[in-house]
Amino acid sequence: MGEVAATKSLTWLASDPGLRAAILAHLGTRADTDLTGVERFVPESVHDDRSRPDIEMLDTDGHTIALVEAKFGADLTDGQVAAYLEVLNRRSGPHRGALFVLVPPSRVDEVQRALDRTVNARSETAAHAVITWGEWLNVWAAVAEESSDAGLANDLRQLRAMCRTLGAGVIPPLAGTATGRDWQERAGDLVRIVNVLTARFLGSSRPRDLPMQGDLVSKPWTYRYLPEISQETWVQVGVWGSFADEGLTPFWLMLHKDDRGSGGFQAALQRLMASELSCEVRRDDGHAWVPLEVPGDASGPELVDALEAKVGGVLRILKP
Repeated sequence: MGEVAATKSLTWLASDPGLRAAILAHLGTRADTDLTGVERFVPESVHDDRSRPDIEMLDTDGHTIALVEAKFGADLTDGQVAAYLEVLNRRSGPHRGALFVLVPPSRVDEVQRALDRTVNARSETAAHAVITWGEWLNVWAAVAEESSDAGLANDLRQLRAMCRTLGAGVIPPLAGTATGRDWQERAGDLVRIVNVLTARFLGSSRPRDLPMQGDLVSKPWTYRYLPEISQETWVQVGVWGSFADEGLTPFWLMLHKDDRGSGGFQAALQRLMASELSCEVRRDDGHAWVPLEVPGDASGPELVDALEAKVGGVLRILKP
């Protein structure tokens, strides 16, 4: 509930006229739009289409001047952005309408791409901008310092500490690690990525039934078996340091050679080598390996989603 607590803290603090005026001026400048008509901030209002923006900024007549969607680690989907733009189209009245997405610094580029992609696809005129939690709180900290309000300054310090803690849970872009560089320095993030990614493919299996193996510290690999793709035929998805050391992606899907005589390995391998992935397959120690390449600028949810799509595509080829 950390995201909800942080958002409600923003709306509570925005009841202070000085704080409200300061953040509206800053947001208006960032999105090149006029927010002076905003009278109040409303948290989590539910609309007819079931969309629920974290903060809705209304004028005295109830028109929606702006929406704020606050994120730490949760996905921002194109559909969610489109739904908010539709709310602005219906409810902004005489105003241009503006959409702001509030995120940790590690997600700025990812979220900006999502915003631009959806806004451009819909040929929208709504103003939009990506704001970081620190940026928002810095605006308010300047107001508190100027007013010498010790109580307000203390409230902001507590909120900043909470946002810093919640934001630290978002995995920043891998940058050069996406091609193997300095992978040991990002070992903790790589293990977390594999754990979250592979958990999405467990189906009815429980994590303790197919536990993570290796840790990239005591062992230069970490992976999880996924449920069998056919009788006694298994794949592993994980990070292998030996491949990363070669300047390759650290993420791989491995089709295990040991099928206990079921013939499942050879059948799956034939399907794989007959697919568009054949030129990417690597044979090593008898197994078949498929690289799972990801962009170095993807962060948090976008990174895991990209890997999920790649693993899902390979599994569709391997399964009979």
